[in-house]
Formats: sequence, structure tokens, C-alpha cells
Amino acid sequence: MNYEIVNVDEKDKEKLYRLLQYALYDGSQYIDNDINKECIFEYRWFDNYFTDSDRNAYFIKNGEEYLGMVLVNENLKFNNKGKCIAEFLIMPRFRRNHIGKKVAYDVFEMFKGDWEVQPMENNPIAYSFWKNIINEYTNGNYIVKNDGIEDVFIFNNN
Repeated sequence: MNYEIVNVDEKDKEKLYRLLQYALYDGSQYIDNDINKECIFEYRWFDNYFTDSDRNAYFIKNGEEYLGMVLVNENLKFNNKGKCIAEFLIMPRFRRNHIGKKVAYDVFEMFKGDWEVQPMENNPIAYSFWKNIINEYTNGNYIVKNDGIEDVFIFNNN
């Protein structure tokens, strides 16, 4: 399946927020993340993706069809500079088409340098996904550190 990674414009902010809600819902089975009184999963940094230069938001699309989204920022645990995957969503019906792997590779290639990827705690599927992707992408040239809660995959793709 073809796809493109599209920068999210301010005019599409609500679409991104809706996709983010799916990602937060999907992850709520693994972490303590409840909806608020308006039945919304709160994400306090969302607006920062439209104001801060160190945050990037992307749709994953096939034509007019939304396949998912990815949020990248510089909120690192161990490195002084670099990028990390903050949120990553491939809609369930597209997950077995290797789109997630291809998108991850493409996003890594967009930003050369230090990377940290921290899969959601208690989510064995996400952990396995990221471990396999990063191991293959780096040819095993990565390290894993624990921040006291979760493992963080660390690598450099220069």
C-alpha cells in the first residue's frame, strides 16, 4: 500500500486531535490514562505541536485516506539533543501491511542524529514492534536504558 507522510497544518489540527484520541484510547489498556468529564483523553502538549519549533506532527495518508499519525519531539530522557517518537498510530486495519515499519524508517531518515524511542510501558506489542524496527534499522547498533519506569531505545543514524 502506498502512503505519504504529510506535515499537519494548523487548519487540520482537529483531525490530528481526533487521530490522537484513537492512539490514546488504544494505549489506555496498558497505562493509567482515563478520559476527562468531556470524555476526552487529555494531552497537555498537543497545542505545542503548532507553536514549538522542536515538535513535528505528521499524518500518514494514502490519497485522502488517513492511515495514522506520528508526533516527533525533542523531549529526551538521556541525550542532550536529538529526536524521539512521542506518539505513533497506524489505524488497526493497516497494521499488518508493514506500513508502521516503513513509516518509522522514513521518519528516522527525516531527522539524522540521536534518537530515543520509548515504547509505552506494559505494552508488549509496542515494545516488540519498536525493538524489531530499531534492531533492523540500526543493524543492532543501539542501546537500551531504563528511565526507572520504561526501557528507552537509543541510537544514532548519522
